[in-house]
Amino acid sequence: MNWTIEQSEIGRIVVPPSLPEGLALFCTTIDFEGRLNDDVAAQLMRVVRDRFGINTTLSSCTQVHGKNVVNATAVERWRECDSCDALWSASKGAALAIKIADCLPVSIADMQHGVIANVHSGWRGAARRITAEMLDVLERETEFDGGVAQAWLGPTIRACCFEVGEEVVDQLRASYADIETFVDRSRVKPHVDVAGLTAALLVQRGFAPENVHDSGLCTRCDDSIFHSYRRDPKRGGRNLALLAR
Repeated sequence: MNWTIEQSEIGRIVVPPSLPEGLALFCTTIDFEGRLNDDVAAQLMRVVRDRFGINTTLSSCTQVHGKNVVNATAVERWRECDSCDALWSASKGAALAIKIADCLPVSIADMQHGVIANVHSGWRGAARRITAEMLDVLERETEFDGGVAQAWLGPTIRACCFEVGEEVVDQLRASYADIETFVDRSRVKPHVDVAGLTAALLVQRGFAPENVHDSGLCTRCDDSIFHSYRRDPKRGGRNLALLAR
């Protein structure tokens, strides 16, 4: 799935090639530092309005690599939700931002029932099954139906660059019996495919395979246009995955 690079007032952004009507989704790049305040939130909302024709207000999270999920209803001004790694909303006019610098953003939309969700899932979040936790909440709290929903897996560190120790594989194995399917052992140390693992989980939870859209974009590769903590730990920038309706 080839996401397109577009220019905006915050620099280059990447956008999926097709989206349901009334939905906005994009990820920022190294052109944008990713640190949020009221002025930056206003910029981002202008991009949503000008590029997608949707008027929204923004919610984001103070991320802790856990599995806490927060209902982010539409608000009057930007707000940062405390200590969570996933946001959802059934309110029109809500925009949800996830910060990433190698972790996987999982953006979910059931437009038939007016539900969206954005998940920050690094390997620690994946080990805690944060995407499954989000789906549990959506199914419990809304009319969300995975059978008609779509999901987008944004820029993240890919198996080509995600070298880990055996302790990471062991923590993932505690939550995924089939973890070895997503581990490349052809090199000295294991390399893990968190995006592939997450795509398989979504299909297991009822998503049609054709409705799970993986960008294939790696944040860590040397030619990447995204912030990467592994590549540039001192830079400290963050990409934003922003989903809105």
